[in-house]
This record gives sequence, C-alpha cells and structure tokens, in this order.
Amino acid sequence: DYDLFVGIMWCRYGTPTGRSGSGTVEEFERAKARYDADSSSVKLMVYFKDEAIPPSQLDPAQLSKVNEFRNSLGDEGVLHWKFNSVDHFEKLIRLHLTRQVQAWNAQFHESGRSAVQNESAEQPDREPEAESQDDLGFLDLLEIFEDRFAELTNIAETITTATEDLGTKIAERSKQMEKLPHDLQGNVNRKDAKRLISRAAADMEQYTARIEAELPLFSDALNTGMTAFIRSVSMFVHLDSEVAHSEQAKEGLEAIVTLRATLATTKESLNEFRQTTDDLPPMTSKLNKAKRSVVSVLDRLIAQFEDGQTLLRESETIVRDLRSDGDA
Repeated sequence: DYDLFVGIMWCRYGTPTGRSGSGTVEEFERAKARYDADSSSVKLMVYFKDEAIPPSQLDPAQLSKVNEFRNSLGDEGVLHWKFNSVDHFEKLIRLHLTRQVQAWNAQFHESGRSAVQNESAEQPDREPEAESQDDLGFLDLLEIFEDRFAELTNIAETITTATEDLGTKIAERSKQMEKLPHDLQGNVNRKDAKRLISRAAADMEQYTARIEAELPLFSDALNTGMTAFIRSVSMFVHLDSEVAHSEQAKEGLEAIVTLRATLATTKESLNEFRQTTDDLPPMTSKLNKAKRSVVSVLDRLIAQFEDGQTLLRESETIVRDLRSDGDA
C-alpha cells in the first residue's frame, strides 16, 4: 500500500508554521522525504492554478514564493501540473486518480486481490447527466471520444487553413503597397495607402470572426471527448485483461497521439503568426484594432490548445501503461 499527497496552490504561499514556509509546503516536504526514500511509498500530485489574479488578491511576496516553490519541483508533468479553470482541474485530477487506481490494481493483482471493486470505483465518475448517458458502456464511450477527437483534428486543420489564408492576404497587401506610385520624395499617396491598409484590417477582422466561431466548437469537442475518455478509462482498468488490452486500446492510443501531434504543430504555427501580427506597424487606428482582435483571439485559442495538450499527454500515459500491462 502507499499514500497519496495532493496539493493545490494559486497566488498565496501560506503562513509559516515554524518548521516550514507554510502548512501545505510542510506537508509536501514530509511526503517528499518519504518519496525520496522510497518512491513507491507515496505518490505526489501538486497543482497550480494558472489564472489571472484580481489586484485586490495580489500579494507580490506571496506570489513570488509560490513561483519559487513551483520551480523547485522540476519540470511540469512529473510532480506538478497547472490548470486555469475548474473544468480543466477536474479532468486532470480524474485522469491522475484513474492512473492511481490502475497502479493499485496492478499492485493488488500481483497478490491475488482486487484493489477497487467496479461498483465503488465508478461512483466518483458519475456526473449529473441524462439517464441515457449513464447507460453508455465502454465501447460507446470509446466511440464518442474518438469521434470528438477526429472533430478536434478537423477544427485544427480548419484553423490552420484560415491562418494560412490570412497570411497570404497580408503578403498580397504588402506587395500591393510596394507597387503604389511614389512621389519625388519617395512617399506614396496617403489615401491609396490607407485604402490598402483598410483592406488588410478587414481581412484580419474576418479571420477573427472565423476563429471566434471555431473556439466554442473546439471547447465543446474537447470537453465531450475528454469526459468520454475519462469515463471509459475508469472502466478500462476494471475490465478483463483480454478486453482491456485489445485492439480498442490501440485505436484509442492512436487517436490521442494523432490529436496531440496536430495540436502541437498547429499551436506552433499560431504562435509564429501571433508574433508576426503583433509586429505589424501601427499605421492606422482600424489596423491597430484589427491587430488587437487577432492577437486576443489567438491567445485564447492557444490557451485551449495548451489545455488540450496537457490532458492528452496524461491520457496517453494511462493508455500506454494499460497496453504495457496487457503485454506483460
């Protein structure tokens, strides 16, 4: 048997206890000492809320200590993770707890016992859904999350196409600007220049509207797909090994890996395009507004991609472990 330490921090480090900087940190240090002595004796899971802090709650000294503590834990995804919403945190911790159940089952299986019975294990995963959703079985849930992941891939491809189209249009506007006639001093006609800049701003506004329309679709598909996956994987760890480690697990893993790769590639191109847009010279007020809109919508989109990548990375670990157990 082993214990589980779960800690959550946002912008406050806490009050010194006499033994450590705060109560939470003291508890962590005790658990970490056990972990260092025997990594199988305790599992550590620390979460940091990564969300805007209201000025009334901001204490620079406290925040600095939180950041220092987080940095001391090493790379994200080993002992600590960040989240920016209750929904994101819920999915992360349910994935991690499912992985712990998976580990417990493997440990108890070796001794001929069952770590968690199906009936009790499924209770935390029950949500206030329609009765028809409660009837969904393992294969139903796999189908849902694979369909939603395919939808997410399509949305990412749509966003990539839209971004490339806008990049092409901006490049065309730049060429048109270069071709405008110049006077003896080398200046172009101001009206002609503003006309082209207005067209570029209109292109950017259309792009913003297109991405705004994709954002809720992406969020809904990610939420539905991950919810189905988490419910299915909670059943996964209790199914007969012949079923749990079947071709279904392989297909699920392929869906996760494919989507992770797509999101990573798309996010990289979005970051580059965001920087290019932000670097455009402030020629007119209309262009400046269009720039701010594009940067804002890209920031929100990139944040959703990062959330998705985190959840997919944790999901991939669970499925790979399950398949590894099945091959053993």
